[in-house]
Amino acid sequence: MRKILNVDNLHVAYGKFKVLHELSFDVEESQVLGVIGPNGAGKTTLMNALSGLVIPYDGTVVFDGVNITKKSPDERCRHGIGRTYQVPRPFEGLTVFENVLVGAAYGVGKSERAVIAKAVEVLKSTSLYEKSDTVAGRLTLLDRKRLEIARALATEPKLLLLDEVAAGLTDAEVHEVMELVEYLKGTGITIIWIEHVIKTMAESTDKLLCLSTGTGLIYGDPDYVMASKEVEEVYLGVEEE
Repeated sequence: MRKILNVDNLHVAYGKFKVLHELSFDVEESQVLGVIGPNGAGKTTLMNALSGLVIPYDGTVVFDGVNITKKSPDERCRHGIGRTYQVPRPFEGLTVFENVLVGAAYGVGKSERAVIAKAVEVLKSTSLYEKSDTVAGRLTLLDRKRLEIARALATEPKLLLLDEVAAGLTDAEVHEVMELVEYLKGTGITIIWIEHVIKTMAESTDKLLCLSTGTGLIYGDPDYVMASKEVEEVYLGVEEE
């Protein structure tokens, strides 16, 4: 299986504060990579660096054979990177359908007929079709999370960045969102996924990357990573005697 993403020696800083440093990893096509780590480890900054919201001061990001290190978010979107946010960011005054339509129209740039067809397809796959005419600002948190994913899917991503899509939900709602993520896995989309539901991450990912203070602490198969002393010490708070 070919590598679709290569992150090499990535360094990101806000002013003098270094957030990511010497971070390197690969992601294979159709793979689900889970990113875990304590608060402040640099997980969201990594998402920002991959989606173009922040530009690293050193290192490279190569996606689908193209160096995108300095490219803007809209360029990355059109090249095939979609992204969600932990706190959903819909256009609250627009309907659910109109929100997804924006992603399909501006993220991909297809004809009007193709854009509408894509929006309908995405709404059905995310269980939002019956709420197409609902104003986004009136949605429940669960449906806002679904809409966040739907808007990203409308751009036809090859790589989907999921930033804590289960955050703030009840256990039953988390289960519904996880079912949606399982569906996405079956479509062949490559996924990088940040989540604090550790059991789900261990069961639903192909690889895990544990970050600590901005660098990759350990990377590999989920069972290997979760059983490691590094994760016990840094992420679970267990100190080695």
